[in-house]
Amino acid sequence: LPQTPRPMAAAGVMTHSPRTCSPFSSVLEAVMIFRDADCGAVPVVDAGKPVGVLTDRDVALALADHPDLASRPVSEVMSADVVSVTPETPLAEVKEAFGANAVRRLLVADRDGQLLGIIAFADVAQYLPDRAVGEVVTDVVTQP
Repeated sequence: LPQTPRPMAAAGVMTHSPRTCSPFSSVLEAVMIFRDADCGAVPVVDAGKPVGVLTDRDVALALADHPDLASRPVSEVMSADVVSVTPETPLAEVKEAFGANAVRRLLVADRDGQLLGIIAFADVAQYLPDRAVGEVVTDVVTQP
């Protein structure tokens, strides 16, 4: 069997054109995207540029504080610390970005800041040696 070439950059491992919502979308709208797209994170964009990420964990944790969570805007619950890379970012740097920022997902944006895709750590882990995966997992897990 021919070996499939290893992707060498972010573009080779990202999920292209992920479903997104706006900061004004309701949390319920974002939860419907989790369900319909079978994903656990929705990039939040304003004019095509990422301004945050809403994860299923963000929603679960906010539920205790906000009984009316379903109708609240995504901007009240999302993580606003957007960590992004370009499609050309080498996989070694993508791995570093996960560990250095203690995030489980990275956004991929073009030079103008327009969202192109999203990368979950699992998308990259399969191309890394086991030791490198362990280092990043330790960095992510030890962050608060």
